[in-house]
This record gives sequence, structure tokens and C-alpha cells, in this order.
Amino acid sequence: MSRSAPRRPRGRPGGLLAFLLLGTAMAVPTLLGLLSVELTADLGLDDARLGLVVSAFWAVTAVAAPLAGRWVDGRGWPVGAWWGALITAASLLLCVLLVNSLPALLVVVALSGLGYAFASPTSNILVMAEVPPGRQASVLGLKQTAPPLLMTVAGAVLPALAHLHGWRPAMAVGLVLPLAVAVGVLLARPVGAQRLPDGARAGSPPGTARGCDATPDVDAAPVAEAATVGTAPTLRVLPVVVAAGLGTFAVATLTGFAVLSLVSAGLRPVQAAGIVSGGSLVAVLVRVASGWWLDRRPLEDLAPVLGVMGAAVVALGLVAVGTLGLDSAGGAVPDGTLWQALVVVGVLLSLVAAWTWPALLLVTLVRRSAGPGAASGLLQIGSGVGSAIGPVGFGLLSAAGGRGWAWVLMAVATGAAMLLVRAAGRPPREDSQQMEPHARRVTDLLTK
Repeated sequence: MSRSAPRRPRGRPGGLLAFLLLGTAMAVPTLLGLLSVELTADLGLDDARLGLVVSAFWAVTAVAAPLAGRWVDGRGWPVGAWWGALITAASLLLCVLLVNSLPALLVVVALSGLGYAFASPTSNILVMAEVPPGRQASVLGLKQTAPPLLMTVAGAVLPALAHLHGWRPAMAVGLVLPLAVAVGVLLARPVGAQRLPDGARAGSPPGTARGCDATPDVDAAPVAEAATVGTAPTLRVLPVVVAAGLGTFAVATLTGFAVLSLVSAGLRPVQAAGIVSGGSLVAVLVRVASGWWLDRRPLEDLAPVLGVMGAAVVALGLVAVGTLGLDSAGGAVPDGTLWQALVVVGVLLSLVAAWTWPALLLVTLVRRSAGPGAASGLLQIGSGVGSAIGPVGFGLLSAAGGRGWAWVLMAVATGAAMLLVRAAGRPPREDSQQMEPHARRVTDLLTK
């Protein structure tokens, strides 16, 4: 072996820093949801305005993440890590010190979406550059547990702080994440090239090299090996892309409205945040276990992803039925009622199922796709659009007809997504086969 070749780091520091980067990317929307009770009361926001704020975040990420990821890819992950940490820290500081109205909150949250656009794809580039090839897939998968773990820890602590001292001091605690990233970048001195090598780009999991990671829960999962084994019939890309957009309506909406829905069901804010925290922890375990299970299923088997999507439909339906029941009863009901129990159980199951199926869908698509890079790029674009539309649509429908009907829409959209995924697994017609090259060309244009 040549002595001039640089030693690659063992991967643990890189994996930890990637985990912190993804947590930093999701800091603002996560805290926005957990502190929504105090924040909306202080700023006078209703569901429609809160939904608009959450959608602004995802709209910016959907547009900026592919561009920022490619820019960082050419300049090295430390540059992206610095920009992601600085923009997120600035957004949190502006929230704490200056935000006192809807327009100000809208601008600051949109700015934090730009921080996500740098930090999230950089976390993927970092893993590919600094983690040994034999461990890259597992580190990518574990990195994706950062958002639900962040919600678990923050949900256990910050709502109580907000109840005692207001939402601004609780929001300020989030500055720990970008600070930790800054320290990590200073300590992690890359031994090899800081830019992702061309060979690593070609062989890396789709979407990670260019950073097309534009949504909270479409997992850049451990798919490097699976992408080389795709012998099953390919999935039709267009129905899957539309399914990703419809399904992520609920995924993004849960971040902003889960706590508010639980509080409306009669729970105290601290209790509601505890339930969201517990559901997020279970979601972490289920995501890891479901990926392990999917690896052991035949390539042509759509049952795992369809099963989890079906569970998400049922869970969202429980939230809808419980919320509608509470509305018909006037909202003020004692603890332990049937409607309240439906909302609590529904939110718990929704957090687990709705945050698990996007990862399974991406892995399933890549394993069965003739063009995995183009397919995963299109999937992430669809998910980004869905994440931007979902919360504002939920808020508008909630303001017009009640929160229960808004949850009904989330359940119906997820059910439609499940049917589209099932249809995508059927043998393609001749006209669908002719559209696949065009779909791949669209992805290339959007990511270059």
C-alpha cells in the first residue's frame, strides 16, 4: 500500500457530526411544532397562519436543497456545515429576539429552510466523504433517526420550560445544535479530500451525493447494495412521485399540528408534548427495524410499504374521528373519554407509521428502478412539494371547516398515495415505458 495515500477516518466522528447536522436542519420546524401552543397564543395565530408558516419552510427546502447540495458537493462538506449551522443559528436568534408578528415569523422560518437546504444534504455528503464504504449505509440509516430523536428529547423538556418562562427561552435552547455542529467542524479535520470524489458520487446511495434531500422524512436510506440488485420489475416512477407528494401531506402536517390537536382534545401542553416525544422514540425504533426487515424481503414484494401506509391511513382516521367527535361534543370533555382516547392513540400511531413509510418507499423504489438516481431525485421533488402544500392546506381547511375535517383530508391523501404505490407495482403499459426516459431527463435538469 502506498504511504502517500491519506488514511480515511474510522467514521464515528463523521457519523456523529452528520447526525448533528440533520438535527440542526430540522431544529426550527421541530421547535415550532412543540412550542406551538405558547407561540400561537403569543402571536395570535390560527391554524391557517401556522400552516402557512410551516409550508414556507418546506417550500424553500424543496427549491433550495438540490441547488445547495450540488454547490456544497463541489466545495466540500465543511463549507456546507458552516453555512447550515450559521443560518439555523441566525434563524433561532431572530425568533427569540425579534419575531413579534406573522410576517416576521414567516420570513424567519423561510430563512431557516435555507439552513436546512445546506445542512441536510451536507450530512449525506459528509457520510460519503468521511465514513468507510463498508459502514456508509448503516451510518446513513442511523443518521436519519436524528429528527424523531430531536423531537423526543425536546418534547420531554422544552414544553415545561415554555409553560414556565415562555416560548422564547425554550426556542433559545435549540441554539445548542448549531453550536455543536460548529464545534464538530472545528474538531473534525478531514484527512482526505473534503469534496466527494467522483467515484463516490457514482456509487453512493441515490440522492446523497448531490444532496437532493428536500423533505423531513423521505429517508436517504441505506440503499447502496440494494440498488445493484434490482432484478424485479421496475416501479413506474410517475405514480410513485405523485404518491410521495400526497403522502407527505400528513408527514409534514404532523410536525406542526400534533401538539395542538392533542391540546384541543383536553390534554395539557406538557402532556401533549410527552406523547409526541414518546411516539417519536417509537418511530426511531420502527424505522430501524423496518429497514432491517425490508432487506430480507423479496425485491418484488410491496407488502411492507403498503402495510405501513395502510397503518398510517387508519391512524390518521382515528385522529379525524376523535377530533370530529370532540367538536360535536363541544370540545370540553373530561379526561378518559372515547374521543380523547382516539385522538391520543391516533397521533401516536401516526407518528410511527407516517414517519416510517417514506423511508420504505424510497428503498423499494430504488431496489426496483432501472434508473435509481433519476427515480430517487423525482421522488424527493414530489415529497418536497407535498411537504410545502400539506400544512397550509391543513390550516386553511381547519380554519374553514374544523380541524377534524382537515385530518380526514390527510387520511384520504395517504390512502390515495397507497393506491398509487400499489398501481405503480403493476406491469407498465407501453406509453408508461416511453415516459420513463423523459422522467429521468427532467430529474437531470433539476439537479444540475
